[in-house]
Amino acid sequence: MMSARTHFCLAALVAGLVNVAVSFAAAPDAAFQSLAGGIKARSLAQGEGPVAAPGMIATIQFVGWLDEGGARGREFFNSHREGTPISFLIGTDKVMPAWNEGVVGMRAGGKRMLLVPPQMAYGNKSVEGVVPANASLMMQIELVKLEVVPEQAGH
Repeated sequence: MMSARTHFCLAALVAGLVNVAVSFAAAPDAAFQSLAGGIKARSLAQGEGPVAAPGMIATIQFVGWLDEGGARGREFFNSHREGTPISFLIGTDKVMPAWNEGVVGMRAGGKRMLLVPPQMAYGNKSVEGVVPANASLMMQIELVKLEVVPEQAGH
């Protein structure tokens, strides 16, 4: 059985959490920073080691959702479920611009939530009937590994 003091402390804790949740709901993107191209990013975990920069190889895991007016919509891809992380040379045109901009400044083990406008995602193209043309996206990315390109290791 809980003492009156324990009950009071739990009630105060719950009230405090409700206030935090209400504050966050009132300003959901207050913790987001603006990146190039209109992307907004919020750090979820910092990571360790070297900082990701153009010219390095990033290996990421990601989950992507359609942005339904500021709310997380239908999930369109989950690399964890697929069992395949994605590697790319940061700064190339081989991936969507959001990934190039979104990983810069991250460290291995770091995680970010990205709010991605259409021009930084797939633009006016649809993807296999899964992502409609001109769709805004939400993505959670995790930088699994960061590598220096061998030709640049000596520079």
